[in-house]
Amino acid sequence: MRAKRIRAFGLSTAVAAAAVTAAAVPAHAAGTKLTFDVADSVQISAKPAAPGQFDENLHLRIGRTGTVAAKDVKVAFDTAGLAGVAQLSVPDCTTAGTVVTCDAHTIDYDSINITQHPWLSAVAGAKPGSSGKLHITLTASNAERAEKDIRVDVGGPDFKTKDLAPQKGVKPGAVVAPAVEFANVGDVAATRLVVAIDAVSGLDFKKRPSNCEFATAGEGAWNQKSWPGETMAICTLDVSLAPGTVHTLDPVQLGVAGSAWYTFTDISLYATEDAQYSSIPLWRANHRFQRGTGAPLAVRAAEDPALLAAPRHSYDNRVELEVQAANTADFSALGAWSPADGGKRGTLTVGYRNAGPASIFYRSGDDVVKVQAQFPKGVTVTKVPTGCAPKTWENGHQVEHPDKYLCDTGMWISSGTQRSFEFGISLDAGTTRPTVPVTLQDETSLYGGGATAGNLTFDPNHANEAVSVVLGSEPSGSVPTGAPTPTSGSTASTPPVVVRPTGSASASARPTTASPSASPSTGGGALAFTGASGLGTIAAAGAGAVLIGSAVFLGARRRKGAHQ
Repeated sequence: MRAKRIRAFGLSTAVAAAAVTAAAVPAHAAGTKLTFDVADSVQISAKPAAPGQFDENLHLRIGRTGTVAAKDVKVAFDTAGLAGVAQLSVPDCTTAGTVVTCDAHTIDYDSINITQHPWLSAVAGAKPGSSGKLHITLTASNAERAEKDIRVDVGGPDFKTKDLAPQKGVKPGAVVAPAVEFANVGDVAATRLVVAIDAVSGLDFKKRPSNCEFATAGEGAWNQKSWPGETMAICTLDVSLAPGTVHTLDPVQLGVAGSAWYTFTDISLYATEDAQYSSIPLWRANHRFQRGTGAPLAVRAAEDPALLAAPRHSYDNRVELEVQAANTADFSALGAWSPADGGKRGTLTVGYRNAGPASIFYRSGDDVVKVQAQFPKGVTVTKVPTGCAPKTWENGHQVEHPDKYLCDTGMWISSGTQRSFEFGISLDAGTTRPTVPVTLQDETSLYGGGATAGNLTFDPNHANEAVSVVLGSEPSGSVPTGAPTPTSGSTASTPPVVVRPTGSASASARPTTASPSASPSTGGGALAFTGASGLGTIAAAGAGAVLIGSAVFLGARRRKGAHQ
């Protein structure tokens, strides 16, 4: 099953729908309202179909406005208006007559998926072109209710894609050219094919067809500072695609940048721009698109009975190409001490720098690195910077620790980024020149109790992943002279190599949450740093909690591997 990947911002594949609320507000619920995020209409096949595990074809998000959690939340689906047209199955919910009711318990989010995976299927004998109405009601014991009618249409074109094999070890400067195979498994012919392509930073369109429009969102777009940039394309093909036929989209030429390490592109197929799950309306609302000038994108006929016969799954009109570049990044741990009051107090500034050439992206939601500072006896932390906390990992669990502080960073760290965190420090009477080890950790090393350098698999130069900062009456911290050691993948001077995906592989699960990123402080004046090759003062870099659309990236156990 292709995992759900619903996002309303950035790499968005979510429904851009208005929140609907209703009725009078109880006195105790002033300011708290329940909200919907769901399409106005849903198209289903005229062929009755049962869902697979965790599949859904009605994507519904609910939430609340205000700052008070909505309690005892229930979602009620009234199917009376679907008689003779469709039936609704919602696992783990109760049914009474025509109403299916699901407990959502306490909602303390602006928007979150319901977890019961609603599935609509046409009833036997339903004709293409018929439609019905599904009425949904949200209630809570302390919030204003909300209601919404969803039109359910039977029949129409419906696209299903074939998975693309991930591309590994691709040299920066190469070109990958995914040729997407797809089938119209719907009930009627499509007269138009709309293709939405979302290429994450590290990939760029080498050719821009004239029937495509392009726009770019820079790094940190959608007010999410720990999210890479992306280039979006909307391609419109006026073609006739009969039901039960298979086609192949012309290869999309994507260049792999010199900063690429792990990246990907989503390619989604629709019959209309505003189809359910389409990100295009949101893209158009937020960006200005420019039409390409190259040869138009086209499709050609193909044969693939297996694709036609394969089971249906959620979001199988979308395919993803993952690219793992043969590239590295050189991360340095930074540390500097600025004393005050004769060395009895002071500021300890810790941080990191990514000297590149690669920008590192952990789409798992894990921080690329965590900066760890370990304080010896006699040292008291009087000010904790935003993004840092007294914690560590023991036996795979995060626990509080009075002497070890971890500073969060983010799941995207671009080449050239330098970030710092300032601790207020006081030294106990009689304490002389204690030393604070500062190390760069990742989630894998922390789960195993790591406290040494050399944990970053993308970084071949482990020597600068740890520094020791001496506290006391004198400033400490130094900048080694000389240029950084070149790392592999730092140039892309060779002619591009075209890599065409072959075979089939399931797209990786896109997680739904991530831990908040740091909000680092600026560097302390003209402080020098230990461990940063050829660097000057610490520069501040933005960060922030990573919110992808309405979904919050959850820090649940993630997949681990070469690209996390």
